[in-house]
Amino acid sequence: MEKLLTKSFLILTLLIALLGCAGSGPSPEQQAREADQQKEAERQQAEFRKSLPPVSNPGQGW
Repeated sequence: MEKLLTKSFLILTLLIALLGCAGSGPSPEQQAREADQQKEAERQQAEFRKSLPPVSNPGQGW
């Protein structure tokens, strides 16, 4: 009986710990890193667009 009580207590503790970890969002460091990556990707995309030749008749698709 005591083993069953110990096991159920351990399982309950583990479950609470997992639920607590799942509820929290990314760390502030990770959020800042992702924001920096997003800015860098946007900058690279803008540079790429500048390198493209101008489009004749913009807005008129095929």
